Amino acid sequence: MNRLRLTQQRVSVCLGIVLSAYFIYVSLGIHSNNNHWINRLDYLFFDARLNLSLALDEISLAAPLTASQSASQAALQTAPIIILDIDEKSLANEGRWPWSRHKLAQLLSVVTEAGALVVVFDVVFSEPERNPVSEVNQHLADHNINWEIPRRWHDIANGDRVFADHMRDKDVVLGYFFQQQASLQIGQLANPVYALSPQQLKQLVTIERAGFTANLASLQQSASAAGFVSTFTDVDGVIRKSPLLIRHQNDLYPSLALAAMMQYLLVDTIELETESLGQVDVITAINVAGKRILTDANGRVVIPYKGQSNNFAYLSATDVLKQQIDFSVLSGAIVLVGTSAIGLADLKTTPVGTQYPGVEVHATLLQALLNENFPYRPEWEAGLTLCVLLLLGVVLSLLLPRLGPVTALMVSVLSLCAAVLGNVYLWHQQGLDLPIASVVLLISALTLLNLAYGYVQESKSKRLLTDMFHQYVPKAHIDRMVADPSAYQFTGESKELTVLFADIRNFTTISEGLTAEALKALLNQYFTPITKIIFDHDGTIDKYVGDMVMAFWGAPLNDEQHAQNAVLAALAMQKETQLLSDKFVAMGLPAIHIGIGLNSGLMNVGDMGSSYRRAYTVIGDAVNLGSRLESITKYYGANILVGENTASQCEAIAFAFVDCIQVKGKDQPIAVYQPLGLKADMSQQQLAELTDFAHAYDLYCQQRWDDALRYLIALKNTSLNPIYDLYIDRIKDLRLQQLPANWNGVFRHSSK
Repeated sequence: MNRLRLTQQRVSVCLGIVLSAYFIYVSLGIHSNNNHWINRLDYLFFDARLNLSLALDEISLAAPLTASQSASQAALQTAPIIILDIDEKSLANEGRWPWSRHKLAQLLSVVTEAGALVVVFDVVFSEPERNPVSEVNQHLADHNINWEIPRRWHDIANGDRVFADHMRDKDVVLGYFFQQQASLQIGQLANPVYALSPQQLKQLVTIERAGFTANLASLQQSASAAGFVSTFTDVDGVIRKSPLLIRHQNDLYPSLALAAMMQYLLVDTIELETESLGQVDVITAINVAGKRILTDANGRVVIPYKGQSNNFAYLSATDVLKQQIDFSVLSGAIVLVGTSAIGLADLKTTPVGTQYPGVEVHATLLQALLNENFPYRPEWEAGLTLCVLLLLGVVLSLLLPRLGPVTALMVSVLSLCAAVLGNVYLWHQQGLDLPIASVVLLISALTLLNLAYGYVQESKSKRLLTDMFHQYVPKAHIDRMVADPSAYQFTGESKELTVLFADIRNFTTISEGLTAEALKALLNQYFTPITKIIFDHDGTIDKYVGDMVMAFWGAPLNDEQHAQNAVLAALAMQKETQLLSDKFVAMGLPAIHIGIGLNSGLMNVGDMGSSYRRAYTVIGDAVNLGSRLESITKYYGANILVGENTASQCEAIAFAFVDCIQVKGKDQPIAVYQPLGLKADMSQQQLAELTDFAHAYDLYCQQRWDDALRYLIALKNTSLNPIYDLYIDRIKDLRLQQLPANWNGVFRHSSK
């Protein structure tokens, strides 16, 4: 018996050593691969550590400060950083974005007159503003009216000129984007902060971009400086680090935060510290006016988030314009102009929140730059990690097999706690960003190996499956998944799916007229039957966000008919919504209408999130396109819009072609369709209308305006479809323009 036990211990020790050697081997090769699964796990530990550190900071702030702590905080004080927020309130009071350059000039004047030292725009002014006087003159000329508005009126109405004039002699920093495409070079870049030497051009490794979207030349020439506002996410879509410099051609250009810092400190150059790694050099630190900023090999710094949003003083732009604030707070301040409005799409996913204003990311970086307060990963980190893995691997491999289950578990837990707490301490107290995932995984793996808990894994996975999916999929789905776990993927995977976005139109107006209880009751009455329809058509609920519901088909269980099931669900949702609307009106409640967007394509689906909150969800470009299709339903007067990939997979459903569009952020055009119902239920008149509109669109693409108009006017007289009026108005506008030779009818949505 003793010999058998000794043999088992030796086998466990050998397996433990092999497992430890594997983790050491893997750790040697992950530093250059950000997509490695251990690095992905480290992102989760990073987020948890950051949030834990912030919680510790809150506890320490609640306690009285010692003399040394007070002195340390005093040393970190800099000029106040104020965020001038173009928020929902500002958009409601001042009008939708973009605002006129006259209004921005007024805003700039008010802020600088109040004593702001530097004004930083997290906004890119890449397109000239329309001059209404010029447009009127052109209109008069087009109609052969021999009268012209005086030139001085043109100058007065020139918003770009007025804005540029207001920026002169002021410390204004503008933002711009770097792009991957070399052919995309819009506007004028500001001067670089560092010119690379011939040797550096060959050897220095940095983040490089060939194209840019910058500001108008007149505006950039009037501004004091500019910095890029481009953000860089990790592979999980979260912003944890930010480059301070990006190489373009032969020069280095600063981030918006770095440019703002330099403007505040009145410096226009930087110094680089580099280190040779074989045949290349990497940046290790940036020196600005005596401040030394440690970076990683790509010139990036860890963003030291201070918690969820609103860690800086926010001033609503409309309150500033109406002078309804205490302007003393602006004296000597650095003001960042940005937005927290949801509709302006500058909300980022960060370790501390998924709706984090982009302008606050820049503010956080700026404050850390001024205070030299960045966590950093030292050059000896890799050696330390390998030594820790070797020590833990040998000790635990030799020790755990000799201990009983309870004792072994306690030793493993203590080892794990020591590693994690030590890592948190070095982060919180010393500012060291050390990876921990490989250490945690090694301890956990050795523990599981020696405790042999494999027999409980099956029941645990079934329970986890039920807990995770019961809110998202029908119970019948869960039963099938539990019975056949191989039929689904719990972890992330990439597959062809169909996503649906449904949103109540004019919900803000509806909600303003209802009490909180009435609004809740209305939404509950709406979501319950809508959810049932999705479940009845084998869909999976992704999330509810306010009045919006997001669902997808094809996961967690495979569905060969995911596109058709999704479209049929959308049609049923519209019918149900009409019944609900009639019911609401009879009850004295507002009528409701919904817009639905669907798209099919390759998506990433799986259990995603942080160690604090996770969800089974889908992400990817195809998902974003589905959301944008929903947002443009109102523009086309359509209840449902689907992408061409979705329409092509629904043989039993009839679709009406709507438009060929290019949405914002996409280079490739897509065809958009409106589902009408089952082909078997279509009348001859409906089929003839589809044929006539298809012919009218062909004539439209050929720029045969008169022929296209004849078809469209005839269709308008026999149908209530608002799409015909849209094309009629579009043709009237296009025929007055000088279209490029390669114009093919594609309509570009610049705001969606």
